[in-house]
Amino acid sequence: MVIDLLPGLTWVLIALFSIAALTAALTVGVVVSDLLRHRATRVARHESIPAYYRHLVLAH
Repeated sequence: MVIDLLPGLTWVLIALFSIAALTAALTVGVVVSDLLRHRATRVARHESIPAYYRHLVLAH
């Protein structure tokens, strides 16, 4: 009975890992995009990355 479930379970795991990989790639893309968008302002203020984003978080 367990052997009958393995082919179906394999496809579910492949789909799950594919969705997880896609989500991770999109998350990295959004973070990099956000960092690049704010870079000019941060460099103009001569702030480090943690100091700049700490200021953004505390400003809201």
